[in-house]
Amino acid sequence: MNTMMACKNCGAEMYKTGICARCDWHVGWMPVAQHSDGSTTFVTERRHTFMAGSLILATVIGIIAVVASATSGSAAGAAVGSLLTAAAMVAWKKTRLGKVWTGLPPDDRLAAWPGVFVSVALAIVCIPITLMCIAFINMARLDR
Repeated sequence: MNTMMACKNCGAEMYKTGICARCDWHVGWMPVAQHSDGSTTFVTERRHTFMAGSLILATVIGIIAVVASATSGSAAGAAVGSLLTAAAMVAWKKTRLGKVWTGLPPDDRLAAWPGVFVSVALAIVCIPITLMCIAFINMARLDR
């Protein structure tokens, strides 16, 4: 497993989980100011809340699919639910639940793509369903 990567700020070799020895950058930070003495000011990357929410949703739907298929005896549902849960959990781990995306090394980003793609697709599909449920609840209230 390759634990070394090039620093996204200065290009020096560094460990994925460590801090760059040359400029003090690490994964999850973004440079905002370059000073005259050569030092850099960093801020943390903004949390990707939609990504985090969609990863949680995909994990919950995957677990529900596994449990439902176990009670009904469906092997396909268990396989799909297991794959969905596994992809979402890998994306949780790699993106630190939506805290890091811009500064991820290419191999970590590639590992997180399947979970992010499927979870965002599920979240987009669930938006109309949620809106229809809210509309039905509001219509039920108006009938009273």
